[in-house]
Amino acid sequence: MIKNKMGVTSLLLTVALFAGASAFAEVAPATAPSEPYHAPALTLYGHLPSIDMVALSESGRQQAMLATVDDRRILLVGDVGKKIEIKLGLGDIKARDLYWAGERYVVVITSSTQNLGMNYGYKYELQNIAVLDTQSKDFFWPLAKSDRVLNAAFGVHMPVKADDGWQQCVNTLPLNRSSRSGSVWISGFDIELSCINLDSRKLKLLAAGREDGSGWLLGAGPTVIARETYDSIRTDWELYAGKRGDRLYKAKDRFGRNTIVGQGRTPGTVLFIIHNKRGVAQLMEMPLDGKAAPVELYPALNINEYVYSRTTGLLTGIVIGGDTPTLEMIDDGLEARVRGTRKAFPNLNVHFESVTDDFSRMVVRTDGATDSGTWWFVDIPSGSAVEIGWRYPGIKPSQIGPVTTWHYTAADGLDIPAILTLPPHREAKQLPLVVLPHGGPESRDYPEFHWMAQAFASRGYAVLQPNFRGSRGYGVGFRNAGFGEWGRKMQTDLSDGIATLAAQGIIDPSRACIVGGSYGGYAALAGVTVQQGIYRCAVAIAPVSDLNLMLRNTEFDKKRGELRYWKEFMGADGVGDNSLDAISPYTLAKRADAPILLIHGSDDTTVEIVHSERMASKLRSAKKPYEFIKIEGADHFLSQETTRQRVLAESVRFVLRNNPPNIDAIRDWQPE
Repeated sequence: MIKNKMGVTSLLLTVALFAGASAFAEVAPATAPSEPYHAPALTLYGHLPSIDMVALSESGRQQAMLATVDDRRILLVGDVGKKIEIKLGLGDIKARDLYWAGERYVVVITSSTQNLGMNYGYKYELQNIAVLDTQSKDFFWPLAKSDRVLNAAFGVHMPVKADDGWQQCVNTLPLNRSSRSGSVWISGFDIELSCINLDSRKLKLLAAGREDGSGWLLGAGPTVIARETYDSIRTDWELYAGKRGDRLYKAKDRFGRNTIVGQGRTPGTVLFIIHNKRGVAQLMEMPLDGKAAPVELYPALNINEYVYSRTTGLLTGIVIGGDTPTLEMIDDGLEARVRGTRKAFPNLNVHFESVTDDFSRMVVRTDGATDSGTWWFVDIPSGSAVEIGWRYPGIKPSQIGPVTTWHYTAADGLDIPAILTLPPHREAKQLPLVVLPHGGPESRDYPEFHWMAQAFASRGYAVLQPNFRGSRGYGVGFRNAGFGEWGRKMQTDLSDGIATLAAQGIIDPSRACIVGGSYGGYAALAGVTVQQGIYRCAVAIAPVSDLNLMLRNTEFDKKRGELRYWKEFMGADGVGDNSLDAISPYTLAKRADAPILLIHGSDDTTVEIVHSERMASKLRSAKKPYEFIKIEGADHFLSQETTRQRVLAESVRFVLRNNPPNIDAIRDWQPE
């Protein structure tokens, strides 16, 4: 065993290779010894994952990982299987992605909330880029000292190897500087394309900003090999070859969702997504010389992600959506390695997080019924898998509540898929319930370890996560079934799940609370205002409370495609549609029939805190029981550990008080 200073243990598990195949033999899952159930401390669930991201260098010989200790990010870098060479504290940085440029540079994508002032719409969650030079051990922000562009990235491209070194290209905003006063201001919101030479750290403009779009596809050089434009008024989306080449394709795009996604399967091709009249996304491949019409790829598949070669930039695989997203490679040899690796972890979800081009070395993450999240280094030539570390090391397999995919029928006959988490070591009979609707709403939940669902399950609750109509991943018909159903059938889909669980004797329908964030926060508020008599309490985290206010803000930001999208989903004629009052918790606050907890971060730029402030004011005027917790400096995504811990602690406290579980029914309940 090797143990580093952070307490991350590396355990070598050798697994035999199949005869004649680059795959792993099955390994029997470990069985936990029989022991009394001890409820883990609530803080163990509220932690950010101990290891959140792991990335391999181009050769697979080096790895970088982002760990969290006491709400502080630490970047760890070293040769695979050897001691850590670089340990760099990053403070409370909000990291969004991690990858390598070749063998020398580690790139960290970050975000932070910035106030640009009244002229620019106040607060924005701006993305940025930081780079670690593993040779000099210098950690630098390449945009920070530029007097030409704002210190922010409005889109990040794959690093490209050029003759003069690795180039990291980003979308930027130009700055103007007064020669007299020295003052600096943003010259406009026309996004441009700039590239940073990571060796010299010099920034060079590759493509000037323009009003009609900010989408570019880069090739070797780096050079612009394709670009896109969008007219949000006429809803025209157009694809062009090169920086100034001919138009290749034109399509209507009501919601502003058509986009370039990368290079195709062969050199000289481009991949892009268009949407037909029904809103079905179609993946198209087309030659950049325009000599052939586009061809649709994988029309029957629901694609979540695209996998590209680091060396060529060409498409090499896709991740197919479903209850367990599945990586599928184009090359048969690579696909055999993927399938063999998956077989090495039976009964677990396997996520391929970072791989070499030949898939000889991989970092995978597993989770499942007995696994709260484990990182592995897989080496095909040696036929070995090494545990790198864990996401929630303080939670034992025996303390994880069972998670299943569960289906029920809505009142109108629509099949609703859901995720059901039950308390560990307790009979699934007459349980108290927490309904935990996801955000989006065009998103979905998966049958995996969910930190908040497991926290409530550990306290004796069944947790229902309905993938209500309008959720993604179940086909465009299911998604479109949510159009016009905010506060209507999207809402009753939740309560129909409660009724079915009650009919099966799993839960006590008189002991249900609803907890959600973002759209889920709206659903929580709607559950006790639009609906009544269903929930004993509601916890709304960063909720939308006033639908017309949301539409007005979108219109103010001139996001026309987004405005059309939200109008369609809400079933509104436009901003100021009075029909939205009937499904807005803000206008129905006096109908609230259960205690409400509002939690909102002051730096939320997705759903501004005014939604909770106004809702709290209305509840106070109506003399309804409520609490409002404002978390200073918190964003929409609960990015900081202190924020997540606070949100979880307050949510569980509120539910325990208003809907206490009968914890005496849990054998050997021993909360720590």
